[in-house]
Amino acid sequence: MTDETRIVGNLPNLRLEIVHRQDADGMAEHVTLHMTATPSFQAAESLLMGLDLSQAAWILSIFALMGAAAGAGMGTMVTRLGSRRLLPVGLAILAFGSLMGGTIPGFPGLLTSRVVEGIGYMLVVISAPALITLLTVPAQRQMAFGLWGAFMPFGMAVSMAAAPVLPLLGWRGLWLGMAVLLSLYAVLVHLRMPRPPRPPRPIDSHVLIDVADTLKAPGPLLLAATFIPYSATYAALTGFLPTLLIERMGVTPGTAGVMAALVAGVNIIGNVASGPALKLGLPRRKVMAAAFGIMALGCLGIFQSWTPPALAYGLCLLVTACAGLLPGCILGAASIYAPRLPLVPVTLGLFMQGSNWGQLLGPVVVGAAVSAWGWPAASAVLGPAALAGAGLALALRRAGKEP
Repeated sequence: MTDETRIVGNLPNLRLEIVHRQDADGMAEHVTLHMTATPSFQAAESLLMGLDLSQAAWILSIFALMGAAAGAGMGTMVTRLGSRRLLPVGLAILAFGSLMGGTIPGFPGLLTSRVVEGIGYMLVVISAPALITLLTVPAQRQMAFGLWGAFMPFGMAVSMAAAPVLPLLGWRGLWLGMAVLLSLYAVLVHLRMPRPPRPPRPIDSHVLIDVADTLKAPGPLLLAATFIPYSATYAALTGFLPTLLIERMGVTPGTAGVMAALVAGVNIIGNVASGPALKLGLPRRKVMAAAFGIMALGCLGIFQSWTPPALAYGLCLLVTACAGLLPGCILGAASIYAPRLPLVPVTLGLFMQGSNWGQLLGPVVVGAAVSAWGWPAASAVLGPAALAGAGLALALRRAGKEP
């Protein structure tokens, strides 16, 4: 007989299995290491060929780090220079960063290109919703924010579904293609976007005063905090899902990528539904709390070994679809909870900081828990996080801005 010991570690998008076999007579030992990469990991690996793990981590995380650190500060820039002016500028900066990434070799060049892209990205995700506020009347605004909130799940779904064909383009081809597309968008926005009247700004306004007023106002900080459990759950669930599907359902990596893309994409349903839900008169805080409650229940079942694989996947679809209600509800509240209209961009920047903190913390904390205690530990992290989000949403009543 042969004694066999297996040690399994699950990391984001990577599964490590160490198998130790020893013959009965103790005379022979065999140790085997197996690593299974998911489609999203393989795509990232093809983009980051030649970099060590530390360098790759910086390349992949610099967007979230910049957003977590500088969201409100970028919002003050939009307040001063105008969202209509900075939206095409942000797109042009994104295009320039993509061009750099596609042409400059080596880690320093790649990291610099990502920093440039991060600046452009933050300008776009703050300027665009601020512009939506100025170009819409209150009756239209919530539906518009629901549609805007779909940009992230749509992009994630497309990229995850396209991961298997990414090696055909190469990372330089991808970056250069994005540079062309973003340049066209920048020109289109500059030429065709309507020019709304800029809200008046107090003469004595100052960057630090704007940020302080936003932080002191009842609501903005609370709404930014509700973004953390949402984005943490969404990022962790979509990031770990391919590995979970391969292990639990035995699907191929390519199929796992498509199934994970569908889970990311159904988030759009909730994004679009947030507008009609609030237009019907449902209180914002209750819609948000209900979404968090469904997320908590779903996360408690997805990762349990006793949950049938088909049911676990169905819960993934349910969780991300209902979670999609949250971005539209949160972003659409900026004009209501900002201390004054010119500070809507600062408020939106604060929201983006909460979103990026969740994207940073969610996969790291869940990955550490799963590596230490197995998949059920993910439920122990994400379930309470969603319940905390429900509590934060209900606390909005104390701000006194909405019934």
